[in-house]
Amino acid sequence: MSMDTALIRQRFSAAAASYEAEALAQRRIADRLWTLAAPRVAPKAAVLEIGAGTGLLTRRILEARPSSLMLNDLYISPQLQQIMDANPGVVSCREGNAEKLCFDGAFDAVLSASTVQWFDDLPFFFARCAHLLPAGGLLAFSSFLPGNLQEVAELTGVGLAYSEAKALRGYLAPHFDLQVLEQGEVTLHFDSPRDVLLHLRHTGVTGIRSVVWGKSRYEAFVKSYHARFADGQGVRLTYRPVYVLAASRGLLCPRP
Repeated sequence: MSMDTALIRQRFSAAAASYEAEALAQRRIADRLWTLAAPRVAPKAAVLEIGAGTGLLTRRILEARPSSLMLNDLYISPQLQQIMDANPGVVSCREGNAEKLCFDGAFDAVLSASTVQWFDDLPFFFARCAHLLPAGGLLAFSSFLPGNLQEVAELTGVGLAYSEAKALRGYLAPHFDLQVLEQGEVTLHFDSPRDVLLHLRHTGVTGIRSVVWGKSRYEAFVKSYHARFADGQGVRLTYRPVYVLAASRGLLCPRP
């Protein structure tokens, strides 16, 4: 299924104000990705961040004092604008679909947290990243594995087709040497299934396709969620992140 980037942009822009308060899993994931990537990002590096969102990873990257940091997203949030204004001459923004944009210049590192799972053609995107990096340049990203948000997907029939870890290895192999592939799990607990849905709305994760919730469908969802996914801490929602670090081989081949 091709991603509806207009819908994704709409949902994430609508969630910008509430995102950082609700994005508990995404913050943990961004922090873990940076913990893995930071030793490989040299001071004064030129960095590109794909899917910068509200700046959860961006703020960590700035700790490394890059010489330049280009931020990309479908929607430049007020938070990113504030970061750019606070770092003149260092931080710049490019709004648009990273699968289609041409990024000017060369970069020492390309980073992306919780974004590439939305892309239509990961092999093509990784090939494009390879052309932005020198030999040894870093590609560091987090995505999600099958089973991510499985509780909601099982009850609604709506969910992304996440790539397996083996597939990610294969997509990277033509252009990158894999350095790290780490799988994880983040489980959140909520007071009710309604709070689960609000969490997804407030983080923009409902951008797959529009879903109409009638009264009977909503009541059935709530009942089933309680029956299947309640425990002593409330009702659970499970994220299954994967963290990948790879070094570009710097291959000279036709630009994709």
